[in-house]
Amino acid sequence: MNLEKNESFYRDNNFVEEWRYYYEDDWAEGYEIAISSKGRVMNFVKSKNGVILKGSSINGYQVFNTKMKDGKRKNFYLHKVMAIAFLDKPEDGLFVIHKNYDKKDNNINNLAWVNRKEWEKHQDKNPKVIAKRQSKRRTYTKLSYAEATILKKKLLDPNRKTRLKVLAKQFGVSEMQLHRIKTGENWADLKV
Repeated sequence: MNLEKNESFYRDNNFVEEWRYYYEDDWAEGYEIAISSKGRVMNFVKSKNGVILKGSSINGYQVFNTKMKDGKRKNFYLHKVMAIAFLDKPEDGLFVIHKNYDKKDNNINNLAWVNRKEWEKHQDKNPKVIAKRQSKRRTYTKLSYAEATILKKKLLDPNRKTRLKVLAKQFGVSEMQLHRIKTGENWADLKV
């Protein structure tokens, strides 16, 4: 299938799928790639009718691999190539984002060029980033009187072999809290 620039054709779902050629100057001789507005890549190296590439992924982003003039192979991020081929890049556009935060959804309607400030704002609302931040936060629970008593006994035991870090994790408190319990700054009324 030889496509002219900006030529479109219909697929089973009756939505227009626009294909555009994409190439870089340092690609190997005869390497031809077409990019679809639906996020597909067609390679024309081995077949004049084109072959849809499966591609692979790096950090969740879809990539395709091409041969360079120097004989080496190089990965290209599909969302970035699509943005270059289909979207007008603003002067301050540095990043290409997935509007719905799904790195595998490379439909052109889901991509946008943004500057650093817009990218940071977008990332602040990313569910995966939020979940990662929350998992890194330590949650400390309040101790019951019984737990504090057991903990203070363990802390004051001269033969204790359990490290403070392990005790802190076991009881869901910080190491600073352990120090305060041990010195009597917190839970001073405990008699052990």
